[in-house]
Parts: sequence; C-alpha cells; structure tokens
Amino acid sequence: MKKRWACVLCALLLTFATLAGCGSVDKKFRDDGKMDIVDDNCRNWYEVFVRSFYDSGDDGIGDLKGVAHKLDYIADMGFNGIWLMPICESNTYHGYDVVDYMTVEKDYGTNDDFKALVQAAHEKGINIIVDMVFNHTSITHIWFQRATAALKGTSSETKYAEYYNFSDIAQSGYAQVPGVSGKYYECRFDTAMPDLNLDNPEVQRELREIMRFWLQDMGVDGFRLDACTSYYTGNVQKNVEFLSFINETAKGYKSDAYIVGEVWEGTDAQIREYYNSGIDSCFLFTVSAGAASGSTIKQAFSSLEDKPGEYYTDLLLDYQKKYDVGSQAPFLCNHDTSRAANMFSGIKQLKMGTGLFALMNGNVFTYYGDEIGMICADAKSDPTKRIPMLWEDSHVYEGQVFVPPANGVDISKKAYKYPSVKEQQADEESLLNYYKGAMRIRNRHREIARGTVEKLDSVSPYVSAFAKTYEGKSVVVLVNLSDSEAFTVDIAAYGNYKLSDLLDTEGDSSISGNTLKMQPFSIAVLA
Repeated sequence: MKKRWACVLCALLLTFATLAGCGSVDKKFRDDGKMDIVDDNCRNWYEVFVRSFYDSGDDGIGDLKGVAHKLDYIADMGFNGIWLMPICESNTYHGYDVVDYMTVEKDYGTNDDFKALVQAAHEKGINIIVDMVFNHTSITHIWFQRATAALKGTSSETKYAEYYNFSDIAQSGYAQVPGVSGKYYECRFDTAMPDLNLDNPEVQRELREIMRFWLQDMGVDGFRLDACTSYYTGNVQKNVEFLSFINETAKGYKSDAYIVGEVWEGTDAQIREYYNSGIDSCFLFTVSAGAASGSTIKQAFSSLEDKPGEYYTDLLLDYQKKYDVGSQAPFLCNHDTSRAANMFSGIKQLKMGTGLFALMNGNVFTYYGDEIGMICADAKSDPTKRIPMLWEDSHVYEGQVFVPPANGVDISKKAYKYPSVKEQQADEESLLNYYKGAMRIRNRHREIARGTVEKLDSVSPYVSAFAKTYEGKSVVVLVNLSDSEAFTVDIAAYGNYKLSDLLDTEGDSSISGNTLKMQPFSIAVLA
C-alpha cells in the first residue's frame, strides 16, 4: 500500500499498516481536532495573482469573487493567509503602476467585492494582505497629471510638482517630462512609473490615508511592500527610515498589522539590515529561485554536497543566528522568479524541496500553482510567470481563466508540466497532496514555524536531525536527504517521543515499536 504522505496520530500507530490510503488519513487529520493553529501573524501564506486565478464572471479574467469562491480550497491546502498581488486600479496586467490607490481594479470587481472577500476569509481563519506600491505610481495617476500641468504652467496646483522627483538635468533613471522641455522625472522601473518624492510631507500624508483606508475601511490584515530597496536608490539608511515610517503608521491604525517587505538583495546580511526598520518580515531571497548564488534549499541536493543532512540542519541554525529579530519569510518562488518546478530536478526532488521549505521557521509563502507544479516556460518573460491556474484538464470548465496576462503568452496545455488541481486531488501520490501534508505539519505543530532550533545527533550525514522548541514544548524532526538509501532510526534515542507525522516522497517508511525505517526523501516528526 502506498502512503506517499501521511499524518499519523499517535493513537493510530499500532494500526499504521492497515490505514486505507491517504484519503482516510487526510479526513482524520482534518476532523480529529488535533490541529494546533495559532491565531498570530506566523502563517502559511498563499500568493495570488487575481487576474489568473479563478473567473467568476465568464469573461476569462480572474476576479475577487473568484478568489472568494476558492477560499475552501485554500484553507484545505493548509494556508491561513493570502497575499493578493496589486488589486488597485491600474493600466497594466500586473498592477504595479497604480492609477488609484483607493479603488479596486475594475477587471477584478468593486471595493464592496473586496470587503466581502475579506469578511469571508476571516470567517475561515484566513488573513489577507495586499500589495502596496509606494515607490512609484502610474504616469496617468492624477498626482502626476497635476504635477506636469503645474510644470507647464497650466495649473495653479503647484504642490503636486513636489510629489515626484523632477530634475533640470538628464540623468540615468530619469525621463523627459511629456510636453515640458528641459524637465526630467525619476522612473527607475519604467517610464510609465514615475518615482514618488517620499521626503515630501504631503506625499507622506497621502500614504498615511491610503494605509488607513486599507487597514480600517477595507479590513486588510497588513501589507506586502513592493521594491523596498528602491525607495531611495542606493541609500539603505533612507530606505530603512522610510520603512519605519510605514511600519509605525500601519500599526498605529491596526496594532497587529503584518508587514513584509520585498528586499531583493543577494546576501542575508543585506536583507537583515532592513529589519532595523521594525517591520515584521523581509522575504528570504537566499532560499528562492531568485537567489543570486542559487537557492540554499536547492543546494541541499547538490552533487557536491556529501553531507546533505548536516547541511540542512546547519542551514536552519545559520538562518536562526542571522535573523535574530522579526520573523523569517522564506519562499521558493514568486511572480518575479522562475517557478519552483523549474528549479528542482524532477518530481521527487520537487516534493522534497517543498518539504524542506515547509520545515523552515517563520512565515512561508507559496506562489499560486506551485502546489501543482506549474512552470515558467520563459524566465525572461514576466507574463509567462503568471499564467492561469489550471483547475481542470478539460477543454472548458467553470472558473477557467482563458485571457492570458499579455498577448503572445502560451496558456495551452503544453504550458503546464503536471496535471490539474482536480486530477492531482484524486491522486494520493500527487505533488498537491504532498504539499497539503507539508503545510498541515506546520499547522499541527506550532513549534515548526516558531521554535528555537537545536541540532541533534544523527544516524547518518544524510539524515538531518534537530529539535524545535516553543513555549516549553519541543518536537524532533528527522529528514532523510538521501535519494536512494533508507535509514533505521531508534526513536527512543531522542527521548520520550512518539511518531506524529510522516511525509513520504517515495517508498513506504514504516514503524515497529520504537524502530522507524525512513525511506529515501522522507520526513518524520516526533512529538
């Protein structure tokens, strides 16, 4: 009998071999009351690109009602937080050129649709954070329109000329102001995205009101902050100071607002510096497919690494030491990187990489579609990283998004490497069911996300052995990182623990008394 992933309760250990497949284990897991979910900001977050997720309006474009329709799916996967990529009115598919900070993009619905989504999510114990783009606006934003009118002398609203960074000199990162000779505006990302003058008290007043609106009027639980390293290009100190302003302002409106920043830097030391702002988290780019020197998780599978178990334990300890404040925010990929399925070699390694990621401390972030192994066909094409979620394999189905993010993006079946959600839900050995098991281990053991890591003796350099302790309670985690060799572990050697959970990638790990046989690429949690 195959049990590729299983969460096995201690009371059922004696009948382990007779369990009738992962379906019955899954049902007991959900319904037996053994979940240990903490209502705090340390959550399993699911990143959603609304445009490509689920269409409730039969126009082929994903929308907010579509996200609401899939809340049960998101919760069942073990996610209790949703990060919505930009949902404000915008001129583009991606939404990072905001036209109106207080109006939902019309393709997605209305402000009332958003409020309804937040209410429905909260009823299911799911928090929602939204992308806030404070570095720049759209060139068609009313502020920029008024600013250029003031520069032309056709408007008396001259204060708006101070909302952006204008210059009399042509320089790198600047473009000429339309219709104004000898005037240039800063636009580090795109000429359609003028950078705001964040030192201007009037701009800060506007941003305060935007944060108040989303936190209090719209009910969001926090923000994902875009482009934190670009607020003041090349000036880390000023970036940190501005992040402090955002953090203090947001928490003045909602004390438990969760703030996570996009600090795309190449080293942990550079990322750690941004925690001095007081924000809760910065994305752990060194783990991801966007890492400058390659994902630290991926390196666990390197042919040059002959002690992968020790490597992984030491990696957790290293992150614990480096990130001594706030909460880590590891992720395997997002909308700016290639996909996790592109990064790992084959389905077994993809599952195991997911398992290693799920055992990390802090807030883990999963990009929509990673749970079914969606791929990025062209890492240089931004829209290709945001193709529609594949809910079913049939040609046409309810909720299908059939409008691609941009012209020329392939959304045919050949753009997907693995089967749809529906097909994978029915397959107990699927990546989706493995992902569900990994997320639920985090929900069953609060120590996994929050605990202090301690290295333990191991039976092999291929087996990672560590404890995590939180509020006086500990779990022991064992990870077999060999892709070919099974190992036998005496559970009693770690103290008075019982097998609580197994996450099996291949083969049938088994237990007899205190003797646990761990098959290649398997994870065991003792509690």
